[in-house]
Amino acid sequence: MKCRSVACIWSGAPPLHRITATAVLNRPPTLYTGGSDGSIIWWNLSGDEFEPEIKPIAMLCGHAAPIADLCICFPVVDSRDKKIKSDSTNAMKNLHSSDYGALLSACSDGLLCLWSRGSGHCRRRRKMPPWLGSPSVVSPLHSNPRYVCISCCSIDSSGYISDHNSSDTQNRRPSKCSVVIIDSYTLTVLQTVFHEKLPTVPLKFMAVITSTDDMEKQLAVLADLFGKLQLIPISSGSNSRGDGGTALRKSSHEERTICEGSSERGQVLSVALCKQIVALIYKTFCIFRHVITGADIGEISFKDDIFSQSHVVGGMFLDIDDFSEENRFAVWNSRGAAVVYKILHVDKVKVKSLCEIPAVSCPLDFRLSICFVKLKCYILRIESLCYQHKEPLVWKPQVTVWSLGQLYDDPNNSSQKCKMLGKGSVCFDEIEQDCVLIHKIINNSSLDNEIYSSVQSERIVTSSMVISENLYTPYAVVYGFCGGEIEMVRFDMYFDGHKDKRVSKQHFLGHKGAILCLATHRMVGRTNSCTSCNNILLSGSMDCTVRVWDLDNSNIIIVMHQHIAPVRQLILPPPYTARPWNSCFLSVGEDSCVSLASLETLRVERMFVGHISYPSKIVWDGRRGYLACLCPNFSDVLYIWDIKTGTRERVLRGTASHSMFDNFCKGLSIFNSDNTSHSSLLLPIIEDGSLPHSQIVFEMGSTSLNLNELNASQETSGKETAGKFSAPLKCSCPFPGIATLTFDLAELMSPSQYHRDAFTGNRDSNNEKTQANQQEADVLENPAGSIKKQDWVQSVGESLLRFSLSYLHLWDVDYELDKLLTTEMNLNRPEKFILSSGLEGDRGSLTLTFPSLTSTLELWKSSSEFSAMRSLTMVSLAQRMVSLSHASSDASCALAAFYTRSFAEKFPSIKPPLLQLLVSFWQDKSEHVRMAARSIFHCAASRAIPAPLCHQETRDLPKIASPTTEEQNEQDNLNTDDEILSWLESYEMQDWISCIGGTSQDAMTSHIIVASALSIWYPSRIKPTLPTLVINPLIKLVMAMNEKYSSTAAELLAEGMESTWKACIGPEIHRLIGDIFFQIECVTSATSASQPPAVPVEIRETLVGVLLPSLAMADVLGFLTVIESQIWSTASDSPVHLVSLMILIRVVKGAPRNLAQYLDKICR
Repeated sequence: MKCRSVACIWSGAPPLHRITATAVLNRPPTLYTGGSDGSIIWWNLSGDEFEPEIKPIAMLCGHAAPIADLCICFPVVDSRDKKIKSDSTNAMKNLHSSDYGALLSACSDGLLCLWSRGSGHCRRRRKMPPWLGSPSVVSPLHSNPRYVCISCCSIDSSGYISDHNSSDTQNRRPSKCSVVIIDSYTLTVLQTVFHEKLPTVPLKFMAVITSTDDMEKQLAVLADLFGKLQLIPISSGSNSRGDGGTALRKSSHEERTICEGSSERGQVLSVALCKQIVALIYKTFCIFRHVITGADIGEISFKDDIFSQSHVVGGMFLDIDDFSEENRFAVWNSRGAAVVYKILHVDKVKVKSLCEIPAVSCPLDFRLSICFVKLKCYILRIESLCYQHKEPLVWKPQVTVWSLGQLYDDPNNSSQKCKMLGKGSVCFDEIEQDCVLIHKIINNSSLDNEIYSSVQSERIVTSSMVISENLYTPYAVVYGFCGGEIEMVRFDMYFDGHKDKRVSKQHFLGHKGAILCLATHRMVGRTNSCTSCNNILLSGSMDCTVRVWDLDNSNIIIVMHQHIAPVRQLILPPPYTARPWNSCFLSVGEDSCVSLASLETLRVERMFVGHISYPSKIVWDGRRGYLACLCPNFSDVLYIWDIKTGTRERVLRGTASHSMFDNFCKGLSIFNSDNTSHSSLLLPIIEDGSLPHSQIVFEMGSTSLNLNELNASQETSGKETAGKFSAPLKCSCPFPGIATLTFDLAELMSPSQYHRDAFTGNRDSNNEKTQANQQEADVLENPAGSIKKQDWVQSVGESLLRFSLSYLHLWDVDYELDKLLTTEMNLNRPEKFILSSGLEGDRGSLTLTFPSLTSTLELWKSSSEFSAMRSLTMVSLAQRMVSLSHASSDASCALAAFYTRSFAEKFPSIKPPLLQLLVSFWQDKSEHVRMAARSIFHCAASRAIPAPLCHQETRDLPKIASPTTEEQNEQDNLNTDDEILSWLESYEMQDWISCIGGTSQDAMTSHIIVASALSIWYPSRIKPTLPTLVINPLIKLVMAMNEKYSSTAAELLAEGMESTWKACIGPEIHRLIGDIFFQIECVTSATSASQPPAVPVEIRETLVGVLLPSLAMADVLGFLTVIESQIWSTASDSPVHLVSLMILIRVVKGAPRNLAQYLDKICR
């Protein structure tokens, strides 16, 4: 099992976020906004009805391309195979949406992510099949919101994709449109509804409605840019091939065109749908049309003064769920002004203006992106404001809350104004003064725009990276700013009790434009090099230059001018690249050129030109000497180049380009974003089984393998693969200005593994040791050295533990504890960084809270998984520190007590740690982790008992005995038993499983362990029938000989035998004893035959030393009968004889009175 904790480092400026998609969840009130950079911001709406507060909680990092659409789905499987019905976006009346609702996000490059509402954790991250193209609209099915309908668009080899809002529509090439059904639980394609070529007019809108003739029949509604409507039936059958099959269902004969579009009216800017009514919104008017008949039933003309300065850009129905004859309809323009209409529909639509929302107060020449959504009884205006006109564009998000509750109070007043009740934005405390100044400038458009732009562009980070000096410590964070400045901030490290004395900050000045990419390289094995520098910093900028710097003294080495457009990427040579290519680097510019430059000769060696567009995805195969450049913006063209000769070997187009590019990705460990500004989210999505498990762990940073598979793969993959597991700290930068440190608890608890890799030099191309590591290795190998190897390893481990605790601890919550940690434990509080917490998701995705105590506490309050993992990490590290440094034992004990009890006492609203997750670490290899997991379990069990198991205390009311009451009680008991059994057998959509890399088997076995432990230790807090229902699964788990859980199950069965289990299985104890003896006989036989043992030695020891003595004392007669039969039926050299004698001696010592009446049987 893995337990990884994430610390996030934010720059001084909030992230850029131009909103492209939105989704809302009413219970609890939540807003999600997707941005053009691929980021998703999670907002919470809180407060009372008249003073609501909208605050950003976390950033969901799973995409590296613009978010195409967001939707709410319910990826839940009912254990009794019942369908989940939905009446609204919050569907499932009997289930709480925070537990079962999830966010499904789709970006333009075909990547899907499923996010949990409670924790924001990414459950699944999968790539759609390339033949589908780019997703555009996502809509859940009304009959079952587990399934989602997605429309995609792809173009042929001679076409191109442009923005749907572009006016250049006549020159578009024919494109293919695909409509597919996705299972949100697995993110696989179940059914292809539509897959055909479209005319020159692109698709604008897609939604799913229910047929009026058959409520079980679903229809997909398609609308193009000129208002053409099509209906496509969605069949109930699904494609069993899933996304792996290419057999497409031809359904064109079933599609039906409702009405033809017309270019005379202009382009449709927005489409809104409510039941059977669709609204087509143009610049100056809106047409209401019946979806089934295609008849126009009403029209609105936008001639109000509020729309005089700007044309209409969007609209939506406000009462989608309960639309009958009356509804509300909102329309807004590009400046944020909106009008809410009352719509009456009988035969024709009648429209009446209800209220108005004023426009955004900002200078007219500033760019705005506006959209509206309804959340509960409010309407939210979501604004994206561009603060400067030059590249890169600086976009800032803001959300305002407007009241809709009093619109019907005065029906005669047609000029009613909506009231703004609240406002929220992404603003850090460190730049609060700048935000105040920005607010003043926005409300006074007469101020100088140059002053405004200078305030906005100051300290805007456009590129960032984390430098890792070796495998166990990060060195510094490097930021590239919009103004061309580069800043490097070093981490404070303690080694051998002394603080690093180097300068904490360095600046690199010289670029004339924004910094777009960064990289660092250490020169190794140089001959005839033009530079004497050991550490090199590379930077690419908007000024079209690549600069080479001396990282140690900030001096410029050379300025390279191989590009005539901004430089977007810098790519370092992959591991095991041969000389002289291991000292080269690639630069990729917007001029569609890729250059290969040498750091030894300081000149350009190769130029790869001729790409149809900017190659955003590049793979460098250092061993075979090939370069693969994928241009996804122009129908997916792949260019394959020979590095040595500089010639183009092959060109592939269409879906074949993706297949070939994935083939290059397989087996190459070059997608490491360490020491480059390359986003960690651009790592290839490798499907399960397509690579060896060990490679998936190294390249993707997360996996669903269990611990046994990891151990097996590590042992058989050799030294090269084994080293890939030994990084206790992983650094990455998902977006500019955001750096993450991921701490692996398993590796932090075993320093003997990672210190060895510090000297292997496996990051260098030819396995040569770096100069610094070579010096350290010489000291260790020298017997007369000043530091012995064991002391050095202990010092490195202690330093890394202090570093981990410094960045993972929640500062400013308990000031006494903070003082104790800094004085006695010598923790260095990272004051020069802006820190927050995070959670690692599937396949490298991240959930990062914003840097405020409120946002961090919200994650503790909403996620029991995060609470369990962070508490387990902190308590384990604290206990580890006690064993390394006895001088800091008081501080370590105080730290462990804080995350075990004190934190929950200070903030009772935080969620208790998840018990199922904690029991997964009861058999961990590290003793500290095992102790921490058990301690946290006992402290949290009383308030963390799962609802199906918790005993509901009833009032002491007089009961009248009657047949009706007895029948009702029997029925209640049956319902209770069904609920418990359903919980014990549940395994699907468990968030904590993906958090720790477990399987469905782990989910079921953890439920059994939790129920058994609660039955023994907390019998008064659970339902009375729980022990009877869990005993049989517990026995099966013991006999399954599962390496991770059977020992724990045997210990629980032994501990609660007298108090709990004997009453449930008394007559069956002797049979259980016989089965265990049979297992012992089988294990010994397999081992003696030179075969792998069927059962690990640890389980055998638990059975013999713990469980069998407990069973023998519970049923002495049965035990004596079993061993008598076993002795007579087995050979004289059988281990059964020795085991029987050992257990008999233990019983005599432990319970001699129980054996008194059976002395005659013992003597025989």
